[in-house]
Parts: sequence; structure tokens; C-alpha cells
Amino acid sequence: MRNRGQSSGRPKGEPVSTLQQRLDEFKKTFESGAPPYNAPHEAIEKMHRATAELKASGIASCALKVGDRAPAFSLLNQDHVQISSEALLLHGPIVVSFFRGHW
Repeated sequence: MRNRGQSSGRPKGEPVSTLQQRLDEFKKTFESGAPPYNAPHEAIEKMHRATAELKASGIASCALKVGDRAPAFSLLNQDHVQISSEALLLHGPIVVSFFRGHW
């Protein structure tokens, strides 16, 4: 959280970009193969094929939509301790983040 008067890092008067705009810009930069990501063309093609296969499978129709409640679940945390969503929700809203690991 910024203090009042602290700069946001963007020129005054420049509009705040939307999340979609930021994602689109990241995708463009990543798929260019340029630094800092240096993604090889073959990897990008593989990702596009995998995305197309997932879309064609129809699995997205089973995904939660904006506003849906996630079902209760239990997962191992970073310390390999079983944690339930129900226990966490007793303390307030939760955010679930999946860390793929190191490449």
C-alpha cells in the first residue's frame, strides 16, 4: 500500500492499465522470445497447442465462473501440512495460489 503522495511509477495523467491490457502486453513480450524471458519458439508453439487442446476438450465449461463459490478442499501447504479451506475461511477470505515450481 502506498503512502499518500508517493509516486505510482507512471507519468501523471497516464491512465491505469487494466489487468487484461497488462496480460496482453506480457504475452506479447513473452512470445517475442526477447529478454528477459528468452522463450524459444518451440516452447511457445507447444503452449499454444496445449491451450488449443484444453479449449477443444470442453473442460472450461466445468471451471468455476466469476462469483461462483469454490467447493471445500484440503491441500498440503508449503510445509507439507494438511490445511482445509473451511479452517482458513474462519479467519476471513482466502486466495489460493499454485506454485508450479522451478523450471
